[in-house]
Amino acid sequence: MRLYLQTDWYLIATAVCAVCVVLYFSVGTVRAVLQKRARIMFMEAVRILAVILAAFTLLKPELITQTVVKSEPEIAVLCDVSDSMRTKDVVVKNEDGKRHAVSREEWVKEQIERKFYSPLEKKFKVSVKSFAMPPAEGEADKGKKTDRNGTDISYALSDMLAGYRNLRAVILFSDGDWNSGSSPVGAAAALRARGVKVFTVPTGSSQWLPDLEVRKVNAPAFCLSNEKISIPFQIQSRMKGECRTTVTLESEYGIENSKEITIIPGELYQDSLLWQPKHDGRYNLTLGIPVQDGELITDNNSSSFSIQVKKELLKVLVVDTLPRWEYRYLRNALMRDPGVDVHTLLLHPGMEPGGGKGYLQKFPSKEELAKYDVIFLGDVGIGPDGITKEDAGLIKGLVRNQGSGLVFMPGWQGKESSLFTSVLGDLFPVELDTSKPEGYSSGIESKMELSGHGREHFLMMLADNAPMNSYVWRHLPGFFWNAAVKKERPGALVLAVHSGLKCESGRMPLIVIREYGSGNVLFMGTDSAWRWRKGVEDKYHYRFWGQVVRWMAHKRHLAHDEGIRCFFVPESPSVHSTVSFYVTVHDRSGVPVDKANVEITVSPASGKGAGETFRLRQEHTGWGLYKGRFTPDTAGKYEIKVSCAENGSSVSLTLDVAGVKTERTGRPIRGSVLAEIAKITDGAVFSTENVDNMVKTIQALPEQVSLEKRLRLWCEWWWIAGILALLALYWTLRKLNGLI
Repeated sequence: MRLYLQTDWYLIATAVCAVCVVLYFSVGTVRAVLQKRARIMFMEAVRILAVILAAFTLLKPELITQTVVKSEPEIAVLCDVSDSMRTKDVVVKNEDGKRHAVSREEWVKEQIERKFYSPLEKKFKVSVKSFAMPPAEGEADKGKKTDRNGTDISYALSDMLAGYRNLRAVILFSDGDWNSGSSPVGAAAALRARGVKVFTVPTGSSQWLPDLEVRKVNAPAFCLSNEKISIPFQIQSRMKGECRTTVTLESEYGIENSKEITIIPGELYQDSLLWQPKHDGRYNLTLGIPVQDGELITDNNSSSFSIQVKKELLKVLVVDTLPRWEYRYLRNALMRDPGVDVHTLLLHPGMEPGGGKGYLQKFPSKEELAKYDVIFLGDVGIGPDGITKEDAGLIKGLVRNQGSGLVFMPGWQGKESSLFTSVLGDLFPVELDTSKPEGYSSGIESKMELSGHGREHFLMMLADNAPMNSYVWRHLPGFFWNAAVKKERPGALVLAVHSGLKCESGRMPLIVIREYGSGNVLFMGTDSAWRWRKGVEDKYHYRFWGQVVRWMAHKRHLAHDEGIRCFFVPESPSVHSTVSFYVTVHDRSGVPVDKANVEITVSPASGKGAGETFRLRQEHTGWGLYKGRFTPDTAGKYEIKVSCAENGSSVSLTLDVAGVKTERTGRPIRGSVLAEIAKITDGAVFSTENVDNMVKTIQALPEQVSLEKRLRLWCEWWWIAGILALLALYWTLRKLNGLI
C-alpha cells in the first residue's frame, strides 16, 4: 500500500500557506489567554488538525494497493465474422508473387488456420473467439439482445472482461464497421482499467471497391388490370468511370421492360421503369443491371419483389354543365374502357339534367357517392345551375376520408371559380386567379410542356420510353384556352406548364397533382385534351385518362369486399417501420357505419409466432372511417384480416415486409474506430502485412501483472465528514471558552 499525492506547486503552496496562517493565529490566541492554556491549546490543536486535513485534501490523496495476479496469463483473439467481412478487398500475393484480392473473412480464416499466434502459446494461454455471427435462418430481426443482430464490437469486448481472469491482451480482427450496440469506446476504457491492451488489425481496404449497387426499389403491393405503374429505383455507383448500362425488369414470363442509362462515378442514380401487366395474378419481378467490367461485388446488382395484379371495375362520375368537346370525348373514352363503369351528370343551364345511358338525374346521395372511385368536375360551380354546398361537402369528405380521386376540369364559363371559394377550395392543387374566371383565350395555338417531374411521372407517359414520350408531347396538338392560375400550392407536383404564359411561380402550371387526405387530386388547366386525337384517334387521349383513373383508384382497390374497404400506407413497408391502416365500413345499403367494432388480425404467413389482434379507432367524420397502426418486428409476409362485427363483413390481404439489411458488403473499413480502441487501451494498430510484428510485440508483455486498487480519500464522504466534524468541535470549544 502506498500514498499518492498530486504535487502541483500551486496546490502545495496553497496548503502550506493555509497551515501557516492558522498556526500564526493559534499561537497568538494561546499567548493571550495564559490562564486557560491547556483548554485553549487543545482547541487550537483541533483547528490546526482540521486545516491540515483540508489542505491535505487539496492534494487529492489516494491510497493505492497492488495485487499481483498469479494465475496463467491469457491472450484472446477476437474475429469479426459479420456479413461485411465477406467484402473481397484484402490484397495478398500468390506463390508466384502476383497480387490478388480475397475476402476479409477468408484472410482472417487463413491466419487462424496457420496459427499465427503459436509463438505466444509458449508464454500465454491463447483462445480464439468469433463475434457478430450472422443470424441463422429464421432468426433474423427478432430483436434479441445478442451479438448476432449486426456487428456489436462493444458487446464483444465487454464479454472479454467477464470470461477471462488474467487477460493480458486482445487481438481484434475486424473491419470496424459496428452497427449495433453502444460505442466501443466505453468497453475499451473498461479494458484499460483492467490493464488489458487491445491490438487491432484493420482487415480490408480503406477505399470503396468498384461496384454498382441496386440500393432501393419502391414497388407497389398491387396494381389493377390494364394499369400502367411506375417502379422507382436507385442505383449507387462506386465505379471509377462513367457507366453505360441497361436496367431490366424481368418476371417469370420474360423481360417486361428495360431502359438504357448512364451513371457518373459516385452518383446515386434515381429513375423509374414503367410496367403494365399482361394478365391477372401475382408477378415475381426482378429489377437488375449486368455486371460491369472491373466490378468486384456482383451480388448486389439486382432486387426482387412481387406485385399482385387484380381485375376490378372502377366507378367514375363525370359532372359538367355544357356538353363541350372535352366532356364528350372524355365520356366516350371512359365508356369504351372495359375496366370503367361511368356515370354522368350533365346540368344544362336553365334545363333539366341530360338523359340517356349512364346519365344521372340528380347529384348522388352520400351513400351512392361513396361507391365512386374518381369524380370529374367540369365547368360547373355552386349555384342554381350547378351543385349545392352540401354536394361540395360530400365530395370533399369522399376524397379526404375514403381515398377517392378528384379531377378539376375548368372551362371558358369560369364556373369553377365558385368551387375555389367553397369548401372544395382546400382541394385545389393550384391557386386560381379569381379576377379572371373566364381564363385566357388566344387565336394562336399554345403548347403544353412537360416539367422536370412530368418527364418522369408515369401519368404523363404517352409512349413506352422517355425519349419517345418527349417527342410525343412536343408534337401533340395545342390549345387555344386555359384557366388563369396564380401558382401551384405547397405539396403539389407540377407535371406540365404553359409554353408561353407565366405566373407568380414561373411558367403557368396546367397539369398539377396533389394528395389530399386519403385521396389524390388532379387539375387540368385546359379544355383541349380531346384535340390529342388528331390524326391518331384515341391513341393518346384514351391512354392518358385511363392512366389517371387507375392511378386515382389505386388505394381504394387494395383490399375490399361488400361492406368493407381497406388500404395501408406504405404499400411496401420495411421491418420496424410503421404501417398505417385505413378502413371504411358500410352497411348493405351503402350507408357508412359509425361506432362499429373494427378489428385487424396480423399473423405471420409462415405460421411461426403468435398473431396480433387490435381494434381500430374511429375517425369522427361521418364516413365510416377507422384507422390503426402496426409495426412489424420481423421481415416476411403477413396475413392481414380486417373484420367488422356490426355488418359481418371481413376482408383479407397480404402484407409483404422487407428486411433491413444492417450488414453491407463493399464498404470501406472504419479504421478510425479500431485506432481509437487501440489508443485507449495503450495497444497498437497493425496492418494485415505486419501480423508477425504484432506477435513479437505481444510476446514482450510481462507474464504477471499487478492490479491496482485506488481509494480516493478526497472524494470519500467519510473523509469530508471527518473534517466537518473537527470544525464543528472547534466552534463548540470556542463558545465554551468564551471566545465568541
